[in-house]
Parts: sequence; C-alpha cells; structure tokens
Amino acid sequence: MALVHAGPAHSQFYDAPAMPESDQPENVAPAAREPPEPEDFRGGRAPRPNDAFIAVMGVTGSGKSSFISLCSGKAVRIGHTLEACTAIVDVYAYDMSPDQTVYLIDTPGFDDTNKSDTEVLSEIAVWLGSSYKSKILLSGIIYLHRITDVRMQGSAKKNLLMFKQLCGQDALKQVILVTTMWDKVSQEEGKRREDELIHTSEFWGWMVSKGSSVRRHGHNESSAKELVHQLIGHSNCITTDLQKQLIDENLTLDQTSAGRELKSELLKEQEKWAKRLHEVEEQMREAIKQRDQEAEEALKEVRDEYTVKIQRVEQDTVALRFNMESLISQRDIRLGKLQQKMYDEQNAHTAQIKEMKEKVDILANRLSTEYMHSELEHHHKKLKPWPCRKGKLAFSISMAGVYYTCIAL
Repeated sequence: MALVHAGPAHSQFYDAPAMPESDQPENVAPAAREPPEPEDFRGGRAPRPNDAFIAVMGVTGSGKSSFISLCSGKAVRIGHTLEACTAIVDVYAYDMSPDQTVYLIDTPGFDDTNKSDTEVLSEIAVWLGSSYKSKILLSGIIYLHRITDVRMQGSAKKNLLMFKQLCGQDALKQVILVTTMWDKVSQEEGKRREDELIHTSEFWGWMVSKGSSVRRHGHNESSAKELVHQLIGHSNCITTDLQKQLIDENLTLDQTSAGRELKSELLKEQEKWAKRLHEVEEQMREAIKQRDQEAEEALKEVRDEYTVKIQRVEQDTVALRFNMESLISQRDIRLGKLQQKMYDEQNAHTAQIKEMKEKVDILANRLSTEYMHSELEHHHKKLKPWPCRKGKLAFSISMAGVYYTCIAL
C-alpha cells in the first residue's frame, strides 16, 4: 500500500498497477479495483479520529504546490514529469502533532496543458468518490487565487465555475477562499481586486454569502499553517455534491452538477471549432475554384487541425458518460498506458546510455593508443646514436622501430 504518511501518494490510496514484466503483453489494462478500505491508509493503520483531510484547489500557478510544501515540509512536484503524469491527484502529510496528521490533497486545475478538463474532472471524481465510499471525509477545502490576476476571466473563471458545481452549497461553510502573491502587487491594487472578488456574485460573492471565508496567504509557513488550523477547528466534516451524486445517487459523471457544467463548455467548444471548420472549407472551395494550389494546401492543414480538435471534444464528451465504477476502470486503463509509456521510454533511455557508454569507451581507447604512439615517437626522436667498438669495427646503434644499424669505421 502507498504510505501517504511518508510523502506523496498516487491519486487513490492504493498503489498504481505494477510495471509490466518483460514476458507480459504490452498495454494490457489493469482490471478495475474496489475502493480502498480505511485500514489501507497510513501504512496499514486506519485514520485516527483526530486526523483530517483538506483539499487544496485552484488554477495552475496559483501557489498550491508552494502552499502544501510550506505546511508539510516536503517538496511537491511542480510541472509535468513522467512521474507526475501517472497521478495528478497527490496526498501529502502534515504532522500537526504526534496525535494528529493533516492530509493535504493536491488537485490539478482545469487549465492543465497536458490533460483535458474531462481527464482532470475524472481524476478528481475518482479520488473524492473512493475516499467518500471508504468513509474518509474532508474537513474542508482551500481554494487559491492569484491576486496578481487583473480580472477574473479565462481559465480562472472556468476553474471557479467548476469548483462551485463540484463543491455544492452545503460544503461552502468549510471553504476558505485564499488570495496569494500579495508581494507582487501594491496593497492598494490588491485590496481593490480583493473587494471585487468578494462583492461580485459570479466571482466569490455568492460563496461568501453561503458561509465561505476569505483570507490572504503571506507565502510563509506560519500563514499556510494558520489556514489549515482554521479548517481543523470545525467539528463537522463535509461531503461535496460530486461525492453525493456519484456515490449516493449513482449518477454518471455527465449527470452530476460539475459534469453538466463541463459538458456545456464542451458543446460550446465543439460549436466554435465546427464553425471555423465550415469557414475553412468554404475558403478551400474558393481556392480550388481559383486554382490556387498553395492556398489550398495551407487550408487543408488548418482543416485537419480543426477536425482533430472536434474529434477530441467529442471523445471528451463521451468520456463523461461513466458512473463511479467505470471511472475507476477508465482511470486504470489510462494509468496502465502511461506506465507502459514510461516503461518503454525508460528502456529506450537505458539502451541509449549503454550505446553512448560503448562509444565513449571506444573513443577513450583510441585516444589512449594515439597518445601512447605520440609519446613513443617523441622519445624516439630524442634518442642519439650510440657508438661502440669491437676490435677494428665501430658500431653506431640507433633504435628505429625494431631494427638496428651498424656503421663500420
């Protein structure tokens, strides 16, 4: 079992499927697993009554990794290494005392450049659903937002909309809305943006009216831990709407509030690309009519690009039509493929290193031999003829390779 207490764990409480052995077929998807038992947590020990679980959410770059590092004292992966690709929901332990551990759940944002929003929602859904089914509840959620953002738009707005639907109204009382990066703006400008967030209903206003609190993070250990302690002070745990809808109501992901929100966004995206594709096809017909082969070829590339985008959106929409059990199965399939890719890349890298080492050894031997020949030649040139006498003959002996010359006097 993954010992979360010791550091980062996989996006579920159990270990990821093992790397395939050399005699196993490639790309074989692992079977779906049952949710972990509570005893599978903390290295075989059930979570203690005082232990707590807090989800940390927000857009990429809002400071989630730094926040968790300040609390746990453990380095959090930043970016998308091969290791990070296998599990985009990680758990980190913060030992508040010998009798209490706080588990900080590091979640991805819905603006991940390496994963679609459907994949991100599916990963979060699997983690939250599995933990809820295992009677492991959240003490609260910390939602981070950069105060440096001039206005709420783009990925930040999309993240917030998804968060509201994922969380649900009942859980908002134990949500802390946190602004970060105050050292990068003036207090006056930061205060103006903070007020806009708090008093605009479509931003934070509605959540604040339902009980969410607003805090500033000073990017230091004491500030981070103070926010965690605030949530630990609540006597009750929360259940998000996504957990209730997936587990209690047994809905498919696209039937949940968060899934419906994402599906709506996907349909808008599909319409956008379909409209652009139609425009490009019109331009292609005109280029063909004008016998402009260069323009036609360029437009074909754009058409193919838009076609691929539409296909991806369609695939993401279909991927939302899974219930909890299927989500786990689909996740394990994705994980198996990613691990197979890692396995293949590792083998290729090992072979490349071996090949380079052999080349270096050959080159080193060649250089060593050339150096020895050069030194011998240098010493040969320094040797002088050595005269010697025997009777009436005088010999002059000089070394030149393996032969000698004698000169009679």
